[in-house]
This record gives sequence, C-alpha cells and structure tokens, in this order.
Amino acid sequence: MRTSSIERDGVRPRAVRTTAQGARLARACVAMVACAVPAAAFGQATPAAPFPAKPIRMIIGFSPGSNSDSLARPLAQRLSEVAGQQVLVDNRPGAAGNIAMEMVSKAAPDGYTVFSGPGSSITVNPHIHPKMPIDVLRDLLPIAPMGQFSALLVVHPSMPVKSVGELVALAKRKPGSISFGSPGHGTGFHLATELFRVRAGFQATHVPYANASAMVSDLLSGRIEMMIFSAIVMAPHVKTGKLRALATTGRERSSVMPELPTIAQAGVADYEYTGFQGIFGPAAIPRELADRMNALITKVLSLPDVREFYATQNVDPMVMTAPEFAAKVRLEHEKWGRLIRDAGLKPAS
Repeated sequence: MRTSSIERDGVRPRAVRTTAQGARLARACVAMVACAVPAAAFGQATPAAPFPAKPIRMIIGFSPGSNSDSLARPLAQRLSEVAGQQVLVDNRPGAAGNIAMEMVSKAAPDGYTVFSGPGSSITVNPHIHPKMPIDVLRDLLPIAPMGQFSALLVVHPSMPVKSVGELVALAKRKPGSISFGSPGHGTGFHLATELFRVRAGFQATHVPYANASAMVSDLLSGRIEMMIFSAIVMAPHVKTGKLRALATTGRERSSVMPELPTIAQAGVADYEYTGFQGIFGPAAIPRELADRMNALITKVLSLPDVREFYATQNVDPMVMTAPEFAAKVRLEHEKWGRLIRDAGLKPAS
C-alpha cells in the first residue's frame, strides 16, 4: 500500500488535521484583533455614555471683562442648565488667544475642554504672529458659532471731533499724534482699526494691551484717544457720556445705536468689519460628538432670554452646523490673509 509523503516523514494524519485546525484558529484570532484595533482607536466616535457626563471646561483666551468673556459667560451659564452639567469658565489671556488655543489643542478630544474666542484668533493670528504654537486649521475643530457683531468707533470726550470726517482731518493734520488701543497685536479689533486708518489715509499710534480692563480704563482716562471695540463694552460708557461714539463698523447701521452711521456711510469707502465668536475643540473630536455639542449650543442660542441679551449687546446669534462653521472659518482665514497683505501690516515682534 502506498503511503503519503507525510506518513513517510513520520507525521501521522491526525497531526495534520490538528495543525490545520490550529492554523485556521490562529487566522481567525488575527482577523478578530485586526477588527478590534480600529474599534478601539475610533471607539469615541459613538460614545457609550450620554454627553456631557461631567463638567465642561470652557477656556477663554482673554481677560474677564473682555468682549470674548462678556459673550461667553452668559452662554456658559445657560449651557450648564441645558446640558445638565456645569460649564466652568477658565480665563487664560495672552498672545491674542494663542495660549488658550494651544491648551485646548492638546486636551483630550472628548468634548470636555473647549476654546471660546473670537474668530480673529483662528483667522487672523496665523497671518500676524510669526511663531504660532499650533496650526489652528489643523489642530482645532470648529464646533459651533455663537454670534456675529459689529463694533463701535469711539473717542475720548476731550477729542475736538464729533464725526468720522473731523477725526480723520485731525489725524491728517497731526500725523501719529492720536493713539488707539487694542486687546493685542493682530486681534480683530486691532485690525479693524488698522484697516480704518489705511482706508482713511492717516497715521496713528497703536498701543496693544494684554488686559481689556486696563485698555478701557486708559481710554476712559484719556491716556489713549481712540478705539474700535465691542459695543458690549463701549455702549454703557457712551450712554453715560464718558466716551463719544462716532460710527459703527458693520455693513448696516446697528439696531442698538441706529443714530450712528457706519464708517463707510461716514465717508470711508470700502470699509467694513464684522467679527464673530465661536466654540472650538481639539481636532480629533469625533464628528458625531461635535454634532451633539453643536446641537446643545444651538439650543441655547434659540432661548428667548439669550437672544434678547445678545440683541441688547449688538450681537446676532449665528446658527450653523459644525461643517458649515468650519467652512466659514476657512473662508475668513483666506480673506484676512489677503487684507493683511494688502494693508502691509507687519507681523508681531
């Protein structure tokens, strides 16, 4: 009787069957592990626990009393109520929001650490700060917008001007004699003033501040003469006569102060500044979680008392999906890059 080559080599057929079964079992185990690795790596895409299950940390890149802080705190309070978990506001001012953004970019992508700040931190900083600590478009994920707003052009009452035309004429007669403040080099309000200066054709001295309270205090005392800043902060001082408002920066007149012309209407052609603020998280936040966070913020923005508060502050609530907001951020990033180059603004030292 003929024998197989395996039998001739002294290996019994049962051993063959056992080896074959073991190989099949090994291949099955490998396949199971291969399937399990992506599940572990991307398991956050479908969180098992409801969100949020613990307090959320909202990091603001500017000081208490700043425009960003004034917009974020009311939203954080109502978000705490809607989400059923406390939203803790954490002010980390400095470098026009770069410090706060870097902190958030390195946080766990679980939705419990977010950045609330002006669009300018994302769309302007990369063009004006030569040593950015992060790549904002790569390392941060736009989650939801909060609102958009124009600003006020104000001067100290000691200034002998009552219109934009008179201010420009005075600045041209005395080049560089007028100083203006901003919350930092390259911030949205800095660029809004620089673009006003460039479009109107005069020289002025920029005084950057790390603290918004100190900036406003210096304007109120007359240490600086001019500023373009948030209506949220400026309007109360205008109403008490401590500051004089000359114009607004938007495309249309403000509903809060309709008696004021826009800067363009006052004679400075092709001028418009409209800022916005939003919520951003670490880039690796899963899409499904970002959508859930967006839905929570959108719900807060639809509340009547929130909309009423924003209206009194010259802020229009913005409602967009996370992808729509991301697209807006990229377009604004490109727009400000072009404007900064055209205006010849220098990077921060």
